[in-house]
Amino acid sequence: MMFRAVTRGSFVDLLFHLLIPLMLLLIAGVNRRKALMLAPVAIIPDLDVLLVAHRVYLHTIFIPTAAVIICLLLYELKRRGLLKFILPTQEMFLATTYYCSHILLDLFTGVVAIFWPITSLGYGLNVGIIVNQHSVIPTIQPYLAVRVKQIPVPNLVTNVAAVTPGSIMTAILLLVIMLLTWYKKGH
Repeated sequence: MMFRAVTRGSFVDLLFHLLIPLMLLLIAGVNRRKALMLAPVAIIPDLDVLLVAHRVYLHTIFIPTAAVIICLLLYELKRRGLLKFILPTQEMFLATTYYCSHILLDLFTGVVAIFWPITSLGYGLNVGIIVNQHSVIPTIQPYLAVRVKQIPVPNLVTNVAAVTPGSIMTAILLLVIMLLTWYKKGH
């Protein structure tokens, strides 16, 4: 397995992914301490570089979607009185915002496999302004183009099922144990 060295450019990218959403959240009036505490969530999608497929495995939109669904489920259970612990709803929202901001910012700098594992097609956005100076009065024309490109996804492990009935049951059992533990702590 080959790891990409941390270069000056990749360090600047990490700062970019941390600072842009942090500044926007602070401008929006989010608690400074919470915003700073959760800022590292913004760089989690780049950990897929360690899996030799940058902008694929952790840049999918399904991860934050699953997080939002779980948060909504927990919120509904709490609202109905079935859970007795305090839900950090603002923190969950901020973490999801940081994660999604990373994916959104990457769309402008290249292609991202946002629908992986359904497809390994990468999508990106080209945004700009064209200034036409062929007439007496220059005209400004904004443009938006969607880029689509096949992203090679390395298959490091072959002939192994990604999800098996046993792994699903293990995940459900772990989730039930966690919920029961949190519920018991609330009483």
